[in-house]
Amino acid sequence: ESIDEEAFKQLKQDEELVREAANHLWDSVLPALTKEIRDNAGHNLPVDGAALTELLHQRGINCRYLGRLASLALVEELKDRAAEADVQYGKTRRLPRRVMPHCWLELLECEMVARAAKHVLDGYLTEHGGAAAAQPAQTIASFLSALVSKREESAAETETRMSKQNKNEAGTFDEEDINSLTVFGTGGGGDASPQSVRGRSDVWTDIEEEIGRRYRYVLTLYNTTQHTSTGGKGSNGDRALYIPLLRRVCQRTGVRLVAKNYQVGSCCLCTNSGGRTTASYPIAPVDILDIVPLVKHSAALAGEGFVPCAFDGTAGMPSLHVLLPDAKATFEAAHVHWNAKAFPQALDLVHEAASLYQRVVETPLHSSVARCLDMTAAILFHANEPELAAANASRALAIAVQLGGFDCAEAVSGHTTISHILISSGALARGTKHLRASLYLMELMAGPHYTELSTVYHKIGTMHHEVGNAINALRFYQEAANRSVSDRLVEGMVAKSTAFVLAAIGQFKTALETEKRAYGIYRLTLGEDHDLTANSANALKQFMKLAVEQGTRMKAADKKRREEQAADAAASQIEADEAAEEEKKKKKK
Repeated sequence: ESIDEEAFKQLKQDEELVREAANHLWDSVLPALTKEIRDNAGHNLPVDGAALTELLHQRGINCRYLGRLASLALVEELKDRAAEADVQYGKTRRLPRRVMPHCWLELLECEMVARAAKHVLDGYLTEHGGAAAAQPAQTIASFLSALVSKREESAAETETRMSKQNKNEAGTFDEEDINSLTVFGTGGGGDASPQSVRGRSDVWTDIEEEIGRRYRYVLTLYNTTQHTSTGGKGSNGDRALYIPLLRRVCQRTGVRLVAKNYQVGSCCLCTNSGGRTTASYPIAPVDILDIVPLVKHSAALAGEGFVPCAFDGTAGMPSLHVLLPDAKATFEAAHVHWNAKAFPQALDLVHEAASLYQRVVETPLHSSVARCLDMTAAILFHANEPELAAANASRALAIAVQLGGFDCAEAVSGHTTISHILISSGALARGTKHLRASLYLMELMAGPHYTELSTVYHKIGTMHHEVGNAINALRFYQEAANRSVSDRLVEGMVAKSTAFVLAAIGQFKTALETEKRAYGIYRLTLGEDHDLTANSANALKQFMKLAVEQGTRMKAADKKRREEQAADAAASQIEADEAAEEEKKKKKK
């Protein structure tokens, strides 16, 4: 049979176009995104895996390129370390202002592990004809315990842990309660042929193989005890995000856990004995509250689209794509008027757009309605109506929580918006409450190295400093200094603010040392002639003068105190001698 030459030629042309598009994505788009993440200093950084997926899809990047992005991020981090080493050894006197955010690599690896873990767990539950379905809680709890631990505990460590547990504490379970989780008559083997639960090393071996197959990447932050660390302070294993990983795996698999404090990042117990269900650690079988199916609507808006399917009405459906050009055009017109500072017209248009969306979806619980409320809040804030702006921002936050949960990326943005409105209008207490909520959510979702944490801690410290609470301000500044930053000037700003607070409470020597650190950062990043460097140099002179004066006064006071103590001791000795002499005279009489 002859081959259609024209069709064959068209096929080759299509293959070449696809190859060119893939090469452009690999060589241009992905490095450009990495550079943008580095240069923007965290302004476009996603806060969790769902936001990361949405960011990639908006750029036309498939999630299978997560490994390429992680490799590029690792290269940038190595460049930063090399630049710091060159400064330390005197090879150069300048450092770039921007550094690669550490949270970017952490987020990429966390997402790859979560996606691979979903497929590995699915394989465990369906192998051998679904024999693991007889004990799903044991399989899932042991699997999750392996994910959030560094190693498996020994028999002696297990015995010691069990002996320390109180019967009233969480983690001590009745054997009858654990064995009641076995489902009889299900799976290929049923109760007659229980499957052994894999240990931690087996679980991580399967996950690493899945990551290598899907993403062509080798993990550098997770399961590092079996590999050589690639750098960083100590071991890269210190940067593993266990709580964000546990949260993300539960999102991807539909697992619901009991809300309690799990001891993650330490040892685990995964294996069972003789087919009998045992309490794995730190996540036990009784901690598996529910396993819900995930559904994806074909018309869902940007993002993953997968949401839990609950039959009791406790889970919301994803926001569907609404083909409503009138509402879209009205919303865009409102944005144009807002940029032109025509606030009344912009407000009317955004209200009309929200009304059009609600008429179509028949509910305010839609992401497009939330966007309209966000714009309404922004317009009212710029129109000097802070109370109305805060009310609309609160409504947008409520919709975001209803749609995505209290820990979604939109909720973080909502808390930040409300705090900005309230603090700018003078409601510091209410604004700080929302700022602390955003802090908690950012650390929960993105881990302790998220680059925005330092800025928020510094902002709260500045608020305490302005109201005269120097001790709390110092605590927040110190916490900000311990957080990772992607802009070296932020590090210098935190150090300078800390120095001023220390000077305000009279600790001039410590303030001098802190200001030296700020001066060093400004000098390396901006140069000797920059205004910030010059101001820091002047502050250094002032703090040095005050420290010397304080030291002189302290020496004089110490000298005076020693002289007074010596005089008091001499007087006491004279009195004692006189008393002894009087006693002798009385005895002679």
